[in-house]
Amino acid sequence: MTERPAPDFNDPQVLAQLRARQRSRALFMAGILIALCVLFYVITIVKIGVWG
Repeated sequence: MTERPAPDFNDPQVLAQLRARQRSRALFMAGILIALCVLFYVITIVKIGVWG
């Protein structure tokens, strides 16, 4: 198996691709976190409202 060459972080195009990947990953994780917060909030409200 051959090793991949290290990316050139001085190249603006490589940096742009890296930033785009980081941004999409961060937005995905933020969406998951917000969805979990909403889910926990809804579960709490339902439990308090129905059995509280």
